[in-house]
Amino acid sequence: MRIDLLETYRAILAIGTTQGAALELGVSQSAVSRRLAQLEETLGLTLFIRDKTRLIPTRENRMIQGQIEGLLDRSHRLSARAQELRNGNSSSITLRVAFPSSLTLSVVPRIVAEFLAENDQVKLELHNGPYDSIERMLLDERAEIGFLRHPVQRSGLKTAPLVTSRTVCVVPRGHPLEARGTVSVRDLRGLPLILLGRARSVRQEFEDLFRRSGLRPDIRVEAHSVCSACALVAAGLGVTLVNELMAIDQKHLPITLLPLAESFPHAFAFAMIDDTPPSISATKFMEKTTSMLADFLSAKISPV
Repeated sequence: MRIDLLETYRAILAIGTTQGAALELGVSQSAVSRRLAQLEETLGLTLFIRDKTRLIPTRENRMIQGQIEGLLDRSHRLSARAQELRNGNSSSITLRVAFPSSLTLSVVPRIVAEFLAENDQVKLELHNGPYDSIERMLLDERAEIGFLRHPVQRSGLKTAPLVTSRTVCVVPRGHPLEARGTVSVRDLRGLPLILLGRARSVRQEFEDLFRRSGLRPDIRVEAHSVCSACALVAAGLGVTLVNELMAIDQKHLPITLLPLAESFPHAFAFAMIDDTPPSISATKFMEKTTSMLADFLSAKISPV
């Protein structure tokens, strides 16, 4: 049933004249009369009888008044809910996102804070873990979107490109390499290395980089996250090669980030299940994340 007919009914009932209802609704008096006639025809009932200039509700009108008011109230609630959902900002929305633990110290909290400030009705659930776990979270629908290194390893996921980060060499503060400003793989000859675990694809890529330079890396410690690798560097156990984006989140440690001379980019993307488009709130979160990560990497804003 058309909502404008019910709203016209409510206005006539409250004011008692078609002229007053027209002023209330901002339409012509003839439009009010037409809408009333259409509603009466639809219901098959006479809803008002005319007494001079006033319209008096019939008994049948009074008997269905509650149902009509209920329909209008539900319609308005539905419209308000739909508007919130179109805006991606509703108290009924719980956005579930997943990030690697190495980003959740300060970078992700800053992103979440800005997103929730702009979407004050949304609730957010933050998951974290290694890439493999994040892929499982997405496929199990425990998270709607997840931050992953591109390309992803599992089928059934689609990606939206996010940001590309260069590789940095992380050294303890005061290390002799600090004076170089930029570090080459050859500069790491004979230095104890902390590299990410061999189960990660990036580990094989790093070892290939050393091989192409004619070096055999002296791997002293294997770490399974960027944050743990940087913490081990801070403890003086060696130096590490990691992506700059996640290393930035560890700058509270006594470490220095030095760009790697060799080109070794890391592409990151948001991933989601392949057969369902992201929600409006997820799309807004991805846009906010893309913008803020670009600013972090260009040093426009500090993550800490």
